[in-house]
This record gives sequence, C-alpha cells and structure tokens, in this order.
Amino acid sequence: MRKARFKPTGKPAFYHLYNRVAGEPDFYPFGRAEKEKFISLLHKLQKYYTVKVLSYQVMSNHFHLEVFAPPKAPRAKEVVRRYRAYYGRHDLKVSDPRCARLGERMRDISCFMHALQQQFAMWYNRTRSTPRRGPLWAGRFKNTLLGGAEALWGCWKYIEMNSYRAGLVSDPAQYRFGSYGAWTGRGRHPFEANVCEVLLPVLRDRYRFSSMRDIYIGLKHAFAEVCGRNMEAGEAKDRFSTRLDRRVRYWVDGLVIGSEQFLREAVQISKGLLRPNRKMPVKAVSSDPSSALCAFRELPNG
Repeated sequence: MRKARFKPTGKPAFYHLYNRVAGEPDFYPFGRAEKEKFISLLHKLQKYYTVKVLSYQVMSNHFHLEVFAPPKAPRAKEVVRRYRAYYGRHDLKVSDPRCARLGERMRDISCFMHALQQQFAMWYNRTRSTPRRGPLWAGRFKNTLLGGAEALWGCWKYIEMNSYRAGLVSDPAQYRFGSYGAWTGRGRHPFEANVCEVLLPVLRDRYRFSSMRDIYIGLKHAFAEVCGRNMEAGEAKDRFSTRLDRRVRYWVDGLVIGSEQFLREAVQISKGLLRPNRKMPVKAVSSDPSSALCAFRELPNG
C-alpha cells in the first residue's frame, strides 16, 4: 500500500526532492541533451506552479531539487494568469469554480513532481533512436521536509556537491547542470527571483547573507574548503550537514531534517504519518549542540 506523504498544510514548507531512474546502479541514461531538457522543464513549470525551485542538480541517472511550497493556494486571478501563460488558452475565468481546485494543485509538490517526471519521461521515451515504452523512474520520488536556515543551507550545499562526489568535476562550479554551476557560468542564479523571495530572508539572520552575492561567496568558500583539503579519517565524525564530500543518507532517506524542536513539532502535526520510535530523532554530531541538525528518517537498515 502506498504511504501518504507528509506535507504540512497551511504553513510555508521547504523540501528536498529526489528521484532516480529505474535499472541497475550503473545505468546512466542522461547525457547533455537529457539534462538540458530536464532543466528546461523546471523553468517551464515555474510558469504554472507556485512551487518555487531554489536549487537543483541533474545527474546521469538521478536528480535533486530544493523547493519551496507556499502555505496557501493562489487567488483565482493568479490561477487564471498562470493557466493562460502555461496553456495559451483563455477558457478559464476568475468566476470558474475550477480555480479553487487548480490553485491547490499549483502549490502541491506531488502535482509539480508528477508533471515534471511525466513530461520528461514522455519526451525521453519518444526521442530514443528506438522509441521505448514503460516507466522511466524507479518509483515514487522522495521528499524531505527541511526546517530552519541550517537545514536549508546544508541541503543546498549537499545538492550542489553531487557532481564532485561522483568524480565528474574538481569543483562544483564546473558542472553546468547544477544551479551553482549555471550561476557561475552565466553570472546569475537560474532561479534568482525565487531565492531572493523565499530563501534569502531565512538565511539572512543565521548567516548574515544580505544579497545573492553573499550567498554565492558562501557557497564558493564552503566548496573550496572541501575540494581543496585532504579528508582525514577523524573528520568522519563531522555532523551530516557538513559532510559534503560523500553521500549522506539522511539527505535522501530522511523524512524531516531540522532542529530537534522542529522535528517534534512535525511529528505532532503529522496525523500519524510520522511515527516516532526509540531512534527518533537522530542528532547530528556537532561541537555546538544548539545548532546541531536532527533527522527523522526511515532507512532500510536503520
């Protein structure tokens, strides 16, 4: 039985979204054209959905997104504007009762991801030298609820380091299919308006970022520190928010990441979807307990 997703309603929410293709672990079907198509779909869907893309990384067999979902559906006027901009049709009016339903779908990460994955899969199957049929994705996408500036900042850095961890580049700035690499190459973040609107205000107080330039310099310094040092065995105890050089399962398999208080509040409002046990929460190792992140997760071996 499919388990219902935990998506808090009535509150703004940030998520890490992830999925991979079906097939063996060494199956890498996405080349330059496929990655560019995926990114173009992200931009296209921003015209319709109010789910805001903040950062992304498209790899050869999987992808990562950091997004924001607004607490409320857009008003009917905005629904109509987005509908017309996306479909190029004028058959929807402000008085149409469909506006309420469409508005709720516009802010829903499940609807956003369904459109993204379905449209990409249809394009992918159609454009092969021998047109293929059947599912492209390994299963349902994973979503991790992120709470607080440290979780958002840690997740962003972790996402952008995928290409480095895979050995594709010596610096994430060299990878053009990630938001940081695109930002470096073009001098502007691909979704700058989204970051300025919803993410910069959250990061400002914790990290004293006052502009996009401050964020870029912060990312650059963080990546330079990891890419330019020799990792020592003793560093394996760093908290998972600072482990950028290797894959950390909490960012992919975690259901909620944030402060311990944020996790406990999430459990309280989850209506049974999150079931705490003796292992909840998993606290990250840190020399500063007040800033340590915690993870509520369902790991296959955890």
